[in-house]
Amino acid sequence: MENRKETTIEERKLIKLSNEGNSLRNIAKVVGQNVNCIQKILQKFKKTGMLANTEGRGRKKIMNSITERRVIHQVKIDPKISAPKIAASTCNTLGRSVSAETVRRVLRKAGYNGRVARKKPLTAVDDINGDDKTVKQRNSYALSLDLF
Repeated sequence: MENRKETTIEERKLIKLSNEGNSLRNIAKVVGQNVNCIQKILQKFKKTGMLANTEGRGRKKIMNSITERRVIHQVKIDPKISAPKIAASTCNTLGRSVSAETVRRVLRKAGYNGRVARKKPLTAVDDINGDDKTVKQRNSYALSLDLF
C-alpha cells in the first residue's frame, strides 16, 4: 500500500470549490478524483482545520532524551561497562524493561562503537618522538631488511 501524500494544490482547490458551494460531484469532475476521496478530504479538513498529515502516529520511544543522556554518561564514566548492565540499571530507574539492543542503538547514535583499540596508543613523549629503544631497534631492523 502506498504512503499517504502531503497536501497538494488540487486539495487546496478542492476546499476552495467546496467553500464556494459546489457539490461533491461537480468538484469530483473538476478535480478528476473519486467522490468518496473528496468527501474524506473535506471531512478531515472540517475536523482538524488542516490538510497536512498528522505526525506522531508511529510507535512511541521507550527512552526519552534524559535517559539517553544518562546512558551516555554511564559509558563516559566506565567505557568497559556492558550493554546488558546498562539496560538493567536503566530498567531499575525507569521502571520498565529496556533491551540491551536499545542501549547499543543509543550508544551508536552518540558515536560510541563496540570496538577495542588494536594496540595501546603512544602516550609518553619519548614514544611519540621515537626516542624509545624498542622504536629505534624496530627502525634499524627495518632498514637492515631493505635490500635496495
